[in-house]
Amino acid sequence: MSTDTNQPVVPIRATVFVSRWPNVPAAEFPGIPEGKFSPTTAILVSGETEVVLIDALYLKDDVRDLGDLIERTGKKLTTIYITHDHQDHYGGIGPLMERFPDAKCVALPHVIESMKQTMEVQTMQWGLLFGDACVPSGHFPDPLEGDTLYVDGSPLKIIEVKQADVHPTSILHIPEIDVVIAADSIYNEIHPMLGLSTPDEWKDWLETVDIVEKLQPKMIVCGHRRPDGDDYAVDTMISQTRSYIQDFIAAYPIAKDADDLVSIMSAKYPNHGNLWTLQFSAINAISQRDGGSGQ
Repeated sequence: MSTDTNQPVVPIRATVFVSRWPNVPAAEFPGIPEGKFSPTTAILVSGETEVVLIDALYLKDDVRDLGDLIERTGKKLTTIYITHDHQDHYGGIGPLMERFPDAKCVALPHVIESMKQTMEVQTMQWGLLFGDACVPSGHFPDPLEGDTLYVDGSPLKIIEVKQADVHPTSILHIPEIDVVIAADSIYNEIHPMLGLSTPDEWKDWLETVDIVEKLQPKMIVCGHRRPDGDDYAVDTMISQTRSYIQDFIAAYPIAKDADDLVSIMSAKYPNHGNLWTLQFSAINAISQRDGGSGQ
């Protein structure tokens, strides 16, 4: 966990909570490589008296610790906002709402509809990956009205983007402190998850990277980063995410098989964490290319 924007002259701040780095899968399962699942972030945007939480994590221990952090602020949690339909970002809604019953939980209508369509499948998948370590699913946000949240009067602008690792998805811009909460549109020294989208969607994802860049943030909080990642390495995060997607697009049609694709990408990005994500993406991409069903 790291507190990032804390100068006295700034009325609001963004505090980043970084989750554990769990081993996966919880039990041996054909077709799923063994490894670690990359740390997931949740962000507290706090003002003088209020806190808004962006994303809710999914592991029981992390959700508990996140709740403890919110309590230690001594401020009122008014809102939980969910950026997109992945249970590692929304699984903790239930216990957090129980702990902070005065808070509301919201998401874009398209995201909620996607959650309703995929929750059963994702719950099965999360059970295979994490077993009893993850929070039971079953809670949905309410539809967000408008495109702005507020923390003690300071605006958090929500931007629906066409594609990240999945769609529908959103990012948040906090203009007052030049922060972008990028969810899974930008990655920070972690192999991006390309195994849940198609080659055409990878190109759409590059447009989202351009959108983030045009906001000219001083700080980007990615949905996944190393525990010691630098949220101010803005140019590096943007350029590496863009080049990674472009390199994956170039390697995907010529790789002999999934192992070859992993070798090509890991050679280009030897310092990226979470090889498991690349392995998963390669297996799904090559299966899709060669006419299989993928994961």
